[in-house]
Amino acid sequence: MWRVTLAVGIALLAGCSGFLPAGPSADDSDPVTPAPVPTNTPEATVTVPTSDGVVDVDRLLDRHQRALSNRNFHRHVEQAGPQNTLDVWIDRQRGIQRVRQRFGPISDDVVLADGTLYTNVRDDPDTPYATTPATPNTSLVASPPGVDLLRRLLSNTAYRTVASVQRNGRPVAVLAATNAVETPTAENESAVVRSRLYVDRQGVIRHVEHTEQRPERPDIDTTMTVTTDIARVPIPWWLEDNDPYSSGST
Repeated sequence: MWRVTLAVGIALLAGCSGFLPAGPSADDSDPVTPAPVPTNTPEATVTVPTSDGVVDVDRLLDRHQRALSNRNFHRHVEQAGPQNTLDVWIDRQRGIQRVRQRFGPISDDVVLADGTLYTNVRDDPDTPYATTPATPNTSLVASPPGVDLLRRLLSNTAYRTVASVQRNGRPVAVLAATNAVETPTAENESAVVRSRLYVDRQGVIRHVEHTEQRPERPDIDTTMTVTTDIARVPIPWWLEDNDPYSSGST
């Protein structure tokens, strides 16, 4: 399978991959997520797979991937500040994908539609985008649901369910790391300071907050949010004259 990958400058935003540098995008402001509301009602209880009293992370990630395998969604990842972000949009019904990676004022942006890759060209004012033929199996990221990123963040941490809450109008289970510590326990050892997951009844990991100290590398401060059943992929300004949602283009 041939894949297109985004060149990432921050390793943990990967789970994706790169192409050409692009100019800033004026679309898609992410809404503010309301704080979770605790609830003790039975109908709000959400169960997650466990093994030996702790969350089975492998099964949890398998459920997450299966739950998103046939749904439209938007995945937003942010690390160490709002200017280092990754957005993945998937419209499975129309076969349209978009991946945007931002590093401060610079962004990489690519859209896949109708067997063509459209890549924003920043340094040529007369050419807003370049096109490349794609194959039926082309994907912009190795793991659109973000399972590869989640596995790196969560694989060495034990989690337990600590609450059920209402988040954005749906019940979710709150999973917290059981081995979070304030400082590394040994020289050169990473330490999870805080790690929480919010998982819905379908198995989608809706939100992740993960902070980790790493003595010999930059610390990790990552959030990930997944919004499902989006109506369409937002088309960037540089592709408006060839919008794949326009009549007759798909």
